[in-house]
Amino acid sequence: MSDDMSAYRDVFLSESAEYLQAITDGLLTLEANPSDLEPVETIFRGAHSLKGMAAAMGYSRTQDLTHKMESLMETVRSRQQVADRTLIDLMLRATDAVRDVIAEESSGGEAVDIAPVAAELVTRAEGSEAKRAIRVDDPARDTIEIAGAEGSEGSLYRARITLEQGCVLKGVRAYMAIKRLSHMGTVVETAPGTREIEDEQFDRTFDVVLRTKSTAETVRVAALAVTEVDNVEVELLESAPAPGESKGSGAPLGQQRRRDVPKLSETQTVRISIGHLDTIVNLVGELVIVRSHLEAIASGAGRQDLSDALGVLERISAELQAEVMQTRMVPVGNIFNRFPRMVRDLAHDLGKDVTLEMAGLDIELDRTVLDEIGDPIVHLLRNSIDHGIEPPEERQHAGKPGRGRIRLYAEREREQMRITVEDDGRGMDLDRIWRKACERGLVDRNARESYSDCDVFMLVCLPGFSTMEEATRISGRGVGMDVVKGKIEYLGGSITLASKPGMGTSTTLSLPLTLAIIQALLVADRGQVYAVPLGVVEEVLSEDEVGHATVDGRPVVVLRDGTPVSLCRLDALCGHPPRDEHGKAPRDHLVLMRVGGSMRALAVESLIGRREIVIKPLSPLFRGTHGFGGATVLGDGRVALILDPRTLFLSEA
Repeated sequence: MSDDMSAYRDVFLSESAEYLQAITDGLLTLEANPSDLEPVETIFRGAHSLKGMAAAMGYSRTQDLTHKMESLMETVRSRQQVADRTLIDLMLRATDAVRDVIAEESSGGEAVDIAPVAAELVTRAEGSEAKRAIRVDDPARDTIEIAGAEGSEGSLYRARITLEQGCVLKGVRAYMAIKRLSHMGTVVETAPGTREIEDEQFDRTFDVVLRTKSTAETVRVAALAVTEVDNVEVELLESAPAPGESKGSGAPLGQQRRRDVPKLSETQTVRISIGHLDTIVNLVGELVIVRSHLEAIASGAGRQDLSDALGVLERISAELQAEVMQTRMVPVGNIFNRFPRMVRDLAHDLGKDVTLEMAGLDIELDRTVLDEIGDPIVHLLRNSIDHGIEPPEERQHAGKPGRGRIRLYAEREREQMRITVEDDGRGMDLDRIWRKACERGLVDRNARESYSDCDVFMLVCLPGFSTMEEATRISGRGVGMDVVKGKIEYLGGSITLASKPGMGTSTTLSLPLTLAIIQALLVADRGQVYAVPLGVVEEVLSEDEVGHATVDGRPVVVLRDGTPVSLCRLDALCGHPPRDEHGKAPRDHLVLMRVGGSMRALAVESLIGRREIVIKPLSPLFRGTHGFGGATVLGDGRVALILDPRTLFLSEA
């Protein structure tokens, strides 16, 4: 590859990934409703765009394979054949092959064999043409096929559209204009034909014949709104029929129900490398630390002008921080969109019929967190399909629909994100889980009464635990759950399980929105400052506001409503000896924290206040140390350890 073209390699790889994802989403949507031609348009345009991009980059094998995919989808587009299961399977395999060959060609390799899938694409496309001999001059080849066109109402217009002199991407601009007009009614035909327009085989002017209820001026304004359209002339070819004269019952395209098919992006964005983004975030973090230092200096200087200047600095730096942190936030849909294909393929392999429903795709999460949660969600989905959802005949025998349902949705709650995987399968057998845990020596058989149902469900998250009698290719619900729990806790989150026999299982992952800069409560004990993530703090009380008692030999505090809460001393958790000979130390403040669904009270010497802190990872030497999730630098230069509530209380368990 020449130096000039290598400069565009990263851009090509990024954009090709978006096109491949759009093609995959379109294929899955088409499989659910083969009569809907809108996803066909998305798939066709994706393959066509990839072909052009690959040709520009000199990736001939990618160009050849995407051309064959485009040709096959043209037969579906022109209604020569229906997109059945075998065609969808073939196109998905071809999409995988394109992804592999792009990665190879971009690195200079040629080991991927695309000949078998390419031959299948050609055979399927040619087979459809043999079944339905389409004449070369068939007008259908030059017509945009749109469902419901036969019964469309309204006037018939010809829009003559002229692009600006020097327009580089003529085919793209023309396509955008045609698509914009198609939303107003039915595009009957184009001149030249759509294939010629897509291949830019025209000068600057092309015609679009449109049937719509809109006025000629509305049509003209709509087409002019497309970038690089220089002029639009609209001519009335046929007036709308009078009431009662309309033939057919079809509705205009704008009134038809459309499926929510992912569209190929028509917007331009600035792409920033992850390295640059991380550097900017780190610099903003340092700015926050310096700002805190200046505030500490100003508090003792007693100068109004310095305080005023710091107020302005605080406002500007806070806005800058918010904007920079927003650049790290990515919609969870960026991870979720890869799961429908996986669920579809796995369900087919296991002979099950499963629908995946997703919600909350627009909710944003820190990129660092998002990059880490993909594998845990894959574990949960695979286990739901394999061990949760029953075969169709078993479901029907139990009075359920033959098609199982899995829901994957995201919700935001305070400073946390909750991601839930929920199925309507057979559920988890509480007694069986307890029996298996006893057989493996994980619990005391006589201690069942001390375990809540939630505690028993969480036993499946122990390493190696499984209720499956023998291993399968996918494995049972317990296999991999220890990995899921470990990963989520590493990210500062928690996992909860709920299930009902015969009704299904729900697994919820609670995660922090960001791992870079958080709000924290600063406390002090034995001369050391600690930071408690504010997301887990429920309330701060003095010891005078609670009662004290002992339960099973452990100290507890009794809240105002009579609820007992386990009490722990911060100095004891950190390994410090008691202050006096009786093992008791007066404590001025109690920090109530909600950890893993339960309340804990942490006794500390003093409170410093709420601060915004920058999380710094601990040295690898401290990896595995319970109770600490990182460190931060305070405004006065001191280092404060960040408490990890999930592991802080393990020594008290």
